[in-house]
Amino acid sequence: MKLPNIFEKEVTPSSFSAGSVIFAEGQKRDSMYVVQSGEVELKVRGKPVEIVGKDEFFGEMALVDQAPRSATAVAKTDCVVIPIAANGRNFGIERGPRIDWTEPLRSLLRQAGSTLRKITRAGSAIRSGAAQVRRAAGRSS
Repeated sequence: MKLPNIFEKEVTPSSFSAGSVIFAEGQKRDSMYVVQSGEVELKVRGKPVEIVGKDEFFGEMALVDQAPRSATAVAKTDCVVIPIAANGRNFGIERGPRIDWTEPLRSLLRQAGSTLRKITRAGSAIRSGAAQVRRAAGRSS
């Protein structure tokens, strides 16, 4: 899902080479990110769940709560991302023109729901696979 990058002029982009970890599962949430170029792969418990490309975003749950990261973000290719701080320091709320947040927030909530569904499916697949291994191990003893 694409998000218009209204923060691009206010924030310094961060560059990551392919294979670099942008953030890891279990870390503190402090920012979400918009991909300016390249691709980022999201993994839950080491299993790929999504690839995020140009003008798409990830890590959006940082804006919702302070729970630890539920996924790991790894640069799939060399990439440049725009961090958007959870504390709102680069939202331009205190200064600058008024921004209509309706569509960006709708887009953000749709993406959050989609990501949550993918994480839930990945967790179910992991639990199912673990149950199959336990059953197979029980038969071989």
